[in-house]
Amino acid sequence: MSEGLARTGTDVSAAPAPTAGQAPATVRAPVAGQAPAVVAAAPEVTTVTAHFKLVFLCVTAITVLTLLAALYIGVFVGEPTEAATSAMNTCSTLANLGFGAMVGLLGGKAVS
Repeated sequence: MSEGLARTGTDVSAAPAPTAGQAPATVRAPVAGQAPAVVAAAPEVTTVTAHFKLVFLCVTAITVLTLLAALYIGVFVGEPTEAATSAMNTCSTLANLGFGAMVGLLGGKAVS
C-alpha cells in the first residue's frame, strides 16, 4: 500500500463486487479530501456472433457485386443507352449504401 493511501485510511479493496454480466470495477486513488471513485472497467473482448458474420458477409458480397456491375457497365459499354446509364447509377448508389452499412455494422459492434 502506498504512503498516500495508508495516511488516508481508505481501504481500496472495499469496491463493490461486480454482479452477473457486469465488468469488474477498478478503484482510482483518492485525491486529498475526496473519497475514492469506483470506475467500471471497459470490456476487453467484443464477441462476434455467427449471425453478425453472416449479415456482414452478405452486405459485403452485395456491395462488391454492385460495384463490379457499375464498373463493368462503365468500362465495357461503349455507347451506353439511357437504361445502361440508369443501371450504372443504381449500382453505384447501392455500392455506396453497402459501404455505409458495413461502416454502421462495424461501428455498432464496436460501441456495444
